[in-house]
Amino acid sequence: MPYPDGSFDIVFCDHGAMTFADPYRTVPEVARLLRPGELFAFNHHSPIETICWPLGADKVDDRLVVDHFCLYQIDDGEDVVFQLPYGEWIRLFRASGLLVEDLIEPLPAPGASSTFRNRDELAWARRWPAECIWRLRRS
Repeated sequence: MPYPDGSFDIVFCDHGAMTFADPYRTVPEVARLLRPGELFAFNHHSPIETICWPLGADKVDDRLVVDHFCLYQIDDGEDVVFQLPYGEWIRLFRASGLLVEDLIEPLPAPGASSTFRNRDELAWARRWPAECIWRLRRS
């Protein structure tokens, strides 16, 4: 990005770049842009949801269908998304100078309105984490 090191107090991403761009490029770049001690927060699909979503399918399954340890660039022929196992995310954050403050796996409340595309996705997200929100601090 065309900004000098330490240009931002907060970087926030709701899916977007953290889903559709290579995290081995985006995470170090975010760390470079943050001032020391400042916040990086982002939301993306959980690795658990990713390993339960068959390639090319319209909906998530209730069984494991993608190799967990092979997560990285997932190309179903139409879309490309990036995902890492939790341990690899943590190693990448640490290597980039980011400290994990929190990992939130939201549970949709009963009766809550939802942005999930259909009832099946909402029902799935009430059993397993569909999304995760990382809260990180630049060291």
